[in-house]
Amino acid sequence: MTARTPEQDGAGLMTGGWSPDGDEAPGSREIRRRLTIGDAGVLAERPAGRAGASPWQRADEAWREADVHWAGEGDPAEPGADEAGRAAAPSPESTVARARRTGSIKDAAAPAPEASTEPEESTEPEEPEELEEPAIPEASEPSAAAEAPAEAPAEAEPRPDPDVGSGTGKRSGLTVVAIAAGAVLVVGVGAYVATRGGGDGEGREMAGAVAAERFFAADPAAKSDGLVQELAAVATAGGVVVAVGSESAGDGGTGRERAEFLTSGDAGRTWRLARVRAADGAEPSPGDRPRMVAGGTGSWVAVGQNSIGGTAVWTSGDAREWTRQPPPASFGPRDRVNGLVRTANGFVAAGVTLPTGPGDGRAVLWSSADGRAWQRTDGLGATDITGLDRIASAGNVLVAHGTFARPVLRKKGKKKVRSVVRGEGLWRSADGGRTWAAVGVPQAQGSYGPATGLVAGPGGFYTVREGRRTTGPKKKRKTQRFGVVFKSADGQAWARQGQFGVPEFAGVARFGGSAAGLAALVRGKGGAQSALRSADGRTWQPVPPAGGRPGDPATNGAVVNGTVANGLTVADGGAPVIAGRVGNDAFLSGVDLAKVPGAARAERAVESLAAAGGRVVAVGSTGGGAAAWSTPAGRPDGWTRGRVPAVPGRQRLSAVTYGPQGWLAVGRAEGGPAQPLVMISADGASWRRAPFPAGRPPAGAVAGPGGYVVVGAAGPSAATWRSPDLKRWTRGGNAGKGDLDGGRWMTGVVATSTGYAAVGGRRGGGPAIWTSGDGLKWTAATPPQGLGPGQLDQVVAHDDLLVAAGAGTGVAVSADNGRTWRARPLTGAPAPAALTGVTATEKGFVAAGTTGQPGRQDVVLWASADGDAWRRVPVHGTGLDGPGGQRLTALTALGGDLLAAGISADHRGETPMLWRVPAP
Repeated sequence: MTARTPEQDGAGLMTGGWSPDGDEAPGSREIRRRLTIGDAGVLAERPAGRAGASPWQRADEAWREADVHWAGEGDPAEPGADEAGRAAAPSPESTVARARRTGSIKDAAAPAPEASTEPEESTEPEEPEELEEPAIPEASEPSAAAEAPAEAPAEAEPRPDPDVGSGTGKRSGLTVVAIAAGAVLVVGVGAYVATRGGGDGEGREMAGAVAAERFFAADPAAKSDGLVQELAAVATAGGVVVAVGSESAGDGGTGRERAEFLTSGDAGRTWRLARVRAADGAEPSPGDRPRMVAGGTGSWVAVGQNSIGGTAVWTSGDAREWTRQPPPASFGPRDRVNGLVRTANGFVAAGVTLPTGPGDGRAVLWSSADGRAWQRTDGLGATDITGLDRIASAGNVLVAHGTFARPVLRKKGKKKVRSVVRGEGLWRSADGGRTWAAVGVPQAQGSYGPATGLVAGPGGFYTVREGRRTTGPKKKRKTQRFGVVFKSADGQAWARQGQFGVPEFAGVARFGGSAAGLAALVRGKGGAQSALRSADGRTWQPVPPAGGRPGDPATNGAVVNGTVANGLTVADGGAPVIAGRVGNDAFLSGVDLAKVPGAARAERAVESLAAAGGRVVAVGSTGGGAAAWSTPAGRPDGWTRGRVPAVPGRQRLSAVTYGPQGWLAVGRAEGGPAQPLVMISADGASWRRAPFPAGRPPAGAVAGPGGYVVVGAAGPSAATWRSPDLKRWTRGGNAGKGDLDGGRWMTGVVATSTGYAAVGGRRGGGPAIWTSGDGLKWTAATPPQGLGPGQLDQVVAHDDLLVAAGAGTGVAVSADNGRTWRARPLTGAPAPAALTGVTATEKGFVAAGTTGQPGRQDVVLWASADGDAWRRVPVHGTGLDGPGGQRLTALTALGGDLLAAGISADHRGETPMLWRVPAP
């Protein structure tokens, strides 16, 4: 038989003892020292522990003698069971069951290998197979399907070690095969998980999570993807067009944004989503937002903001693959980049550095030959330029637009008074940005006000001002409004070039262009926006209709109402390209982004989990609508999407509970002012909206001895409602004077042996706690000292013990059902750390959190038997740590296991994850 190591197979395992990047788990060396397995002949020479024991059972005895424990139930098959299995053809096995055994969908789809009698040569570790659609491991139970026999053991070079051969003395002369701690070994009819240490989870690495997109299915009828997407800029050079922007979660969470680069190599006719990598070739962390882009043949650069508000830079040689560069040292924390251009010598960025106190900012320029190393220039050689907001280039000539603040002396009576004159202007550089001089654009042909837009177009530089002309007799005067275009061949001498307008012209929304032409987006009657184009700035025509989403753009070049245009350029052939957003969706003129692979994805968010009544129910949102999913408790891969009625506007369910009358889920509906969203279900699969008092959305729900209780806020006070049947709701109140009042709110509630306990916050940023015997009359409890600022979000119960947690790394503990509390810290996680969830298990309590900066966070886990003493539980693996950001959003106990849902996020977006392991 062959006992293959993870290093030899390269197969991704469902355990935490081996990581996809090839690192050994802590403790694997110790296990290699203690474990020796020979081939079938060597095992046959071992004294039989039981009469007629098979080689599989004697292998199991070798593991036990090595003091390597099995996580799982059951022993190897009785004598003869495996021989019968080997004599016959392998019985049919589902892909899910085989994937649970092999740890790889690829391996699961392949036929079982035939037994080999020849030893294999030891090989170097191979690159692990990527789990395309992994199944959830059943953490506490072995597979019920009969397993195919394994191959003969591969020989490995013996490892000299004084531990080998010690102890019982039965290990001498056996070749050593390294098996990582936590690896799945197939024996007899069960798949077991080898771990080190005892069964309490301490000192043991736990299994990784699995991608759960197929479990938490999106709504195919959703009208929106539920995410907030916006394109911030667009640029073109030759036939290449690049639009940049970002996608963020619908809940407005920061640090989770996805940077997007859409590229076209055929002047905007077809588009693709570009690939993005970090400078070391790895996946970049999420949280970045590109805001501007410039480039040309062989070199492109994009600039934006990172997850903590600093400057982020990307580079590309072909606009199809982008590299996120390390943070440039020349960009400070108070710098804001507002413009970016490519020059004859590289790239120049323009912006402002903000003051630390009252006063004006200061203009800043950055220059780079390749987008990697940048040089900083403050002030443009003048002290009165307070900021730059636009920049254009033609060859080595630059023109920048910005603001100034000049001190002047004015006469006021007989005194001279010092004042500051503020305005806008243009500055020009003929040497790539080293020296600058102010230039003026005259008012002409009825123009007035500041310049709008600044571009390098056909034959020079262009800008535009709004203009007006009044005609007719005194009592019948009519004023016509329009845009006035100015041109300069060299950026120094400016003159009127032409004008444009539409009926009932109301202003210029955006002005842009390239060497292929000029474009303007103007507002007309009723706020309708129209796109115009010109080859020379003199004559202008409406943009003809283009394809894309229905009504985008409409007849005569009108752009769909509600479009926010952030970028405007002209592609080869003269077609304007508009980039921005419509509502919460990205907008790219003439393009249906839903048909660009990877450009649009459905939101999936799991906010709460509950296991009861033989089922597990998850609630949250997908595609901007409320969602519920459920599975039989014994089928971890049997998730189905529930039938949830459509509600106008954006909705989200945030809490779910089970009681005598069935399932109750609560959340919010945002079709206008946020309203309560309350759903009920008898089976967890079919849901209907239940009547509930109007007001603010509820935050938590539980079923307890007095019925169902929902908590939240009403006006400036915490509020509760109780129902015995999910039909009639009664508002709760104060047990004493002002217990719920004074700027307080509730966020979580739990049933106790004596009634209920609820937690929340109060005005000023502190925690708040209440108890109730019947769910109607509530008494305020005193939060413990030392808990820290911030509200409490959740409270859970294990017998008479309660644990409450917020976002800080400390919990409140009560041993008397919530009457008195004490604070306990959760330590051992590198700062910054924050809690994301807590639950009660059969063994006590588990708390989950994150550690690391936004966009680069890993999951951290703690466990406690009594709520007082907490220990850090090591967690590693897919969806728990590594590149990008990971977090657990919902926890529940499922028998003796811990079940958690979460998110793994990188620059490509967020992937829902599901994690099931024995409760630590």
